[in-house]
Amino acid sequence: MLDRRRFLLAGSWAVPSMPALLSHAQESQTSEDKWYWYPGHLLTMKAIGKDTGNTCTWMLNENSPREGVPFHKHLYEDESFYVVQGIYEISVGGRTVTGGVGTYVYGPRNVPHRWTNRGTSRGRILNVFTPSGIEDYFLSVAIPITNHEEKPAVDLAAFQSKTAALREKYGLIRTGPLRFPTP
Repeated sequence: MLDRRRFLLAGSWAVPSMPALLSHAQESQTSEDKWYWYPGHLLTMKAIGKDTGNTCTWMLNENSPREGVPFHKHLYEDESFYVVQGIYEISVGGRTVTGGVGTYVYGPRNVPHRWTNRGTSRGRILNVFTPSGIEDYFLSVAIPITNHEEKPAVDLAAFQSKTAALREKYGLIRTGPLRFPTP
């Protein structure tokens, strides 16, 4: 078993990579980024199962103030949340945290959670799912976009109805409302 000092030294290789990750995540859309629209946010996959040996999926989300996702839970994945830009309110179970860049929250599978951009400008939040697999859901239902201003005209009720069977297949269960319901 490692003592604390050896443990910290063994893990120090990860620290220098975090600034590079954040720098890349804050850049504008790059040529390799494919962005998608999904209700409440835009998303791009930074790493998927085929990139990580099926251990995790990294998804970067961007949204406007008061946008986010409704309370839901995952049957098959744990989810971590890391604020890259802006201010987010993240609720997991009975705990709610509001914070800016660098705020991290862990959400175990089967525990309802949601996140909402509480800032006054567009924000970005990095979600890491463990294990991978949920990317197959998002990549099959999200709508490809060409720029960050694009919002496809979508009947949300029809979209939710159309994607219900896939949400069930991937263990994505809605359990409550958005923080700020859409008009």
